[in-house]
Amino acid sequence: MTVNIPKILVVDDEPDLEMLINQKFRKEIKDNRYKFEFANNGVQALDKLNKDKEIELVLTDINMPEMDGLTLLSKIKEMNNPLLHSVIVSAYGDILNIRTAMNGGAFDFVVKPIDLKDLEITIKKALDNLAAFKKALLAREELIAVRKELEEARALQLSMLPKDIPQFEKLNIEVHMTTASEVGGDYYDFSQNGDASLNVAVGDATGHGMKAGIMVSIMKALFISDSSEMEITDFFEVSNKTIKALNLGRMMMAFAMLKFSNSKVEFINAGMPPIFVYKKSKNSVVEYETQGMPLGAISDSIFEKTEFEISSGDLILILSDGLPELFNEKKEMFGYERVKNELLKIAENSTSDIMDALKSLTLNWAGGNDPIDDITFIVIKVS
Repeated sequence: MTVNIPKILVVDDEPDLEMLINQKFRKEIKDNRYKFEFANNGVQALDKLNKDKEIELVLTDINMPEMDGLTLLSKIKEMNNPLLHSVIVSAYGDILNIRTAMNGGAFDFVVKPIDLKDLEITIKKALDNLAAFKKALLAREELIAVRKELEEARALQLSMLPKDIPQFEKLNIEVHMTTASEVGGDYYDFSQNGDASLNVAVGDATGHGMKAGIMVSIMKALFISDSSEMEITDFFEVSNKTIKALNLGRMMMAFAMLKFSNSKVEFINAGMPPIFVYKKSKNSVVEYETQGMPLGAISDSIFEKTEFEISSGDLILILSDGLPELFNEKKEMFGYERVKNELLKIAENSTSDIMDALKSLTLNWAGGNDPIDDITFIVIKVS
């Protein structure tokens, strides 16, 4: 009987990592439980992947010469091999690259400096997941169950969204969401506080399918029960500890919330894209890039609050990463700079016209193809 030994490709330009891996997993290697291959960059890795179809797991750094890890991840995705998993390695706090990698198909991530024990757990979890997926491919009933799960997840996701947009003095609000064929877990919501202020929230659960739907429902429950009662920083700290205490593994919730009170806006951004603010008096767009780790990532995360003033004619765009990280037919990413430039062109229009323009940008860039991730926009204009 042939025993299939899992083959793992480690892609990193640090010369000491190969020695550390071989030392850490020496027993597993000796017992033929794992087999490791090594590459110094994405180009070498891609060559090995094309030549060796037995490689099941790729563990890749992001910053490397010749071809970086995110580019390698996109190349792996083009192989269209569901039996090949990827784990990304990134610096602590590099949430933009981590989110891009996860949305680009990475199964999991490991932060630097690498904790070898955590690496061992992550490799085992990825291979266990892959083994389970192989079994699922052999059973038609399992495939039907997956399709049903996606349908249920999409229904659950949509049921979590508010039925109406709140009417709030001096604010004109427009919302749009396009759900992907695989549920990505975008979520938006509103709540009003006892001091007559308004909370506007947008989130993006990690992963797809039912897991994303579960995370959205958890976030919805926290938002309904606590957002109107707590100071914004307290809400983030309590929500983060609650999600982390649920022991959901790598399931997290990128989440941003803005509190509108008269002419002042307070907000915290935990892993969501930048918030864009058009200032009419200066005819310019300010990009607030404040970044924190997503809710549920680290139990003792610190969430920094940012404040800014708004005036008549100012515009705020809150969005998920669906448009900025959308690729066109030439494999070009739309990008955050293009979002900023396009917003400046349309910022003087009404909220409905601005929303129509954003939807048109999305459709044109996608070339008529269905998006692979949810796309959410919240446009708020000060009257």
